[in-house]
Amino acid sequence: MSSKQYTFTNRVKEKFTICALFAITLSACSSTSQQTINSNVNTNNRHYTALQADLECQRHAQNIASHAESTASNAQYLAAANALNLCISKALTTTSYNRTDEHELAIMKMMATATLNFIKSGNVLTANREVARFKRIYPSQDLYFEDYTSFLDTAEVLLSVEPMHSSQLSVLNISRSLKDEIERKYYWLNH
Repeated sequence: MSSKQYTFTNRVKEKFTICALFAITLSACSSTSQQTINSNVNTNNRHYTALQADLECQRHAQNIASHAESTASNAQYLAAANALNLCISKALTTTSYNRTDEHELAIMKMMATATLNFIKSGNVLTANREVARFKRIYPSQDLYFEDYTSFLDTAEVLLSVEPMHSSQLSVLNISRSLKDEIERKYYWLNH
């Protein structure tokens, strides 16, 4: 065997080895990419399923609250608030990782609705705890009603033990009718 033939054979073997390693590397990359895609699809499906379960739970509790409103039943407002509270606890514990903004908003709305239902039922102690939990979980965030008034400011006014003066009320983002009612109550309690 000549030296040229030996070098040519070695080069072919080297190129074949490099091609084989390159092919193995590419196949590993493509399977990893497929696994990543499958993992992302499964994660998205889990998030979607969790959000759907939370929304279904919220709808059930909202149906109880609607019935409570039509019958003016404090007990049913309490039942609706407790049902929402269970939904919130489940949503916070089962999907605490990688929640989407949409999911966070759904949880925030459930917390606000539960708080208002606790207030309507007369359970102000639990309503105060719910407001504190909302502030702890979502610091520096708030929800707004259809008239762009603040949920947290409204809850603060409704749950305050001490009467609020006009100057205090003027800096809170609450509805005009609520301000008027609080001022009327304050006036009649002091005159």
